[in-house]
Formats: sequence, C-alpha cells, structure tokens
Amino acid sequence: MELLPILLIFAVMMLPLLFLSNRQRKAQAKQQEMVKQLGIGDEVRTHSGFYGLIVESYDDVVVLESEDGTQTKWARMAIAMAVDPTGPADDEVLEGETAEDAEVPESSEASESSTSDRIPGVTVSDEDPREGGTARDR
Repeated sequence: MELLPILLIFAVMMLPLLFLSNRQRKAQAKQQEMVKQLGIGDEVRTHSGFYGLIVESYDDVVVLESEDGTQTKWARMAIAMAVDPTGPADDEVLEGETAEDAEVPESSEASESSTSDRIPGVTVSDEDPREGGTARDR
C-alpha cells in the first residue's frame, strides 16, 4: 500500500518524457525522409548555415556547389532543409505591384541568357572577380 503513491508519482513523471520522446522521434524520421528525397539540382542549407546546390549525390555524401563555383563534399545528414528559390517566378506578381508593372521589356542581353539555363537562387559565373580570370581555371 505504501508503494502505490510512489509508483503513481513515477508514472506521472514519465508520461511527459515518453510523449516528448515520441514527438522527437517523429520529427527526426521526417527530417531523414526529406533529406533522402533531395537530389541533384536542389538548393539546400546545411545545419551550419552553408547554402549550396547539390551537383553530385551518393548514398550518404553530397557535393554542394556554392555561388562562386567551388564544390565541397558534405555528409547528407548535415543538410537542414531545402531552400525555396529566391525571388518571384516569372509569372508571379509581387504584393502592391500590378501586372502591368511586372512586365519589363526584354533587352538583347536578357534574351541571350535563357531562364531555363539558370537555377533560381544560385548565381555561378565563369569569371573570378578577384583574379580577373575564370573560376574554372583554378
């Protein structure tokens, strides 16, 4: 009879721990599933804050390319999240902007570089502004 209150207190203390553990396990499984679905061409952010584009993908390793064209190898589980492309899409109209304002006449330079060649949010240039050469010459 004296053991019953102690067991009851112990059970009441363990319920929140079990609930939190279950939620954490579900969140971790969701994160792992999201990371497994990422592939080449997806822009991601790592847990350390590095933004990059997946250019090569292996079982547990990905190669991320930064904006200046450098490629680094990362553990797949270091990816925190996929990043949405920055800026509005071509057919989107920003808040406070009318459809007429959104239409901008294309120049000859803009028509040369088609939007299908670029990946939103990542700008990679062949020129290295620091050395005056190309980034791919290194």
